[in-house]
Amino acid sequence: MTKYVLFDLDGTLNDPYEGITSCIKYALASVGLEENDPEKLRSCIGPPLRDTFAKYGFDSEKCEELVAKYREKFLVTGIHQNVPYEGTHEMLNALHEHGCKIALASCKPEHACKIILEETGMLKFFDVVSGATLDKTLDTKPAIIKLSLERLGVKEEELEHVYMVGDRDMDMIGAHENKTVAVGCLYGYGGEEELCEAGADYIIKGPLELVDIVLGKE
Repeated sequence: MTKYVLFDLDGTLNDPYEGITSCIKYALASVGLEENDPEKLRSCIGPPLRDTFAKYGFDSEKCEELVAKYREKFLVTGIHQNVPYEGTHEMLNALHEHGCKIALASCKPEHACKIILEETGMLKFFDVVSGATLDKTLDTKPAIIKLSLERLGVKEEELEHVYMVGDRDMDMIGAHENKTVAVGCLYGYGGEEELCEAGADYIIKGPLELVDIVLGKE
C-alpha cells in the first residue's frame, strides 16, 4: 500500500524566521509601527499574512496593502532566507526511497514554495507542490491540503495512509478535515499544547522521527 506524506513548509521543513520577520517589520514600518517583540514575531510564522496584519487592528483594505508591502521585500530578500532543519534532507530521502509519495501543502504562494524548495535542495523529493494563490481563491490550509490530495490522486480508502505534517494548529485541523493522520512538529513554531489541542495524532521532536511513524516502526 502506497503511503503519502504531506508537509507544511515554514516551521516544518525549514526555519524561515529571519526572512519572514524582517518582511513583517518592513510592512509594519510602512504605516509607522515598530515591532521588535520576538514572541509576537514568532507567532506570525504560519498563519496567513492577512490574519497576521488583522491582529494589529487593520481593516481588510489596509491588510491587503500591508501584504503587498510584505511581498515587496520578501520577493527580493526574504524568499532566500530559509534554513532547513537538521535531518530534513535525510528524512525526505528515506521516505522517497521507500516509495512514499511526497507533497507540499503550504499557505505560502505556490511559486514561492517551489523557489524555496529548489534553493534548499528539497524540490527533487516532491511529487506535488501545492500553495496558496495570490488572489485569495485558495489560501486556507484545509483547501490546500485537499488540492494536494487531488493532485496526488489519493482515493477515499487510502486516506488512513496519508500523513499531514506541520507545526501549527491549522495544520492539524486541516489534516482532520481531510480525514488524514495529523503529525505535529515540536521543533517548529507551535508548542505542544497548541498541537495537542488541535488534535495531533503524533508529536515529533525532530524530522527523522517521522520516518519511523510513517513506515510503521513505532
